[in-house]
Amino acid sequence: MASDREKTVLIVDGQPREAAALQKQLAFAGFKIEIATTGEGAVKILEERAPDIVLLEASLSDIDSGEVVAFIRSDLRTCRLPVVALSVFPHMKDKCLQNGCDDFLQKPIKILDLVARIRRSLR
Repeated sequence: MASDREKTVLIVDGQPREAAALQKQLAFAGFKIEIATTGEGAVKILEERAPDIVLLEASLSDIDSGEVVAFIRSDLRTCRLPVVALSVFPHMKDKCLQNGCDDFLQKPIKILDLVARIRRSLR
C-alpha cells in the first residue's frame, strides 16, 4: 500500500485562510496537497490530473458544489474518487450525500478526525 506521502489531497475551498490551514496540517500528516479556491479551479485541476481524494467545501461562490461532484462522477478517470464534503452548516450533509459525496464533515474540523477519514476513504 502506498504511503500518505504518495497520496494527493485536492482541497477545494473558497476561503484561502481555511484552505491554507488545512494544507499545512495535512502536509504535516504526510499528504501532498493541491488547492483550488473555486469550483471552476477544481474542475480544471481534475481535467489535468486526478488527485487521490477531494475535500470539497459545500458552499462555493462560483458554482454549486454539486456540479463539481457531477463532473467528478461523470469522468472515467475520477468517477471512483472519494469526495468528502465540508461545511459549517450541518443541514448541508443530506444535500452533499445526495449529490454524490462519499462523506461529510462539519467545520470546525478536528484534524485527527479528518486524517482518519481521509485514510479510511483511501483504503
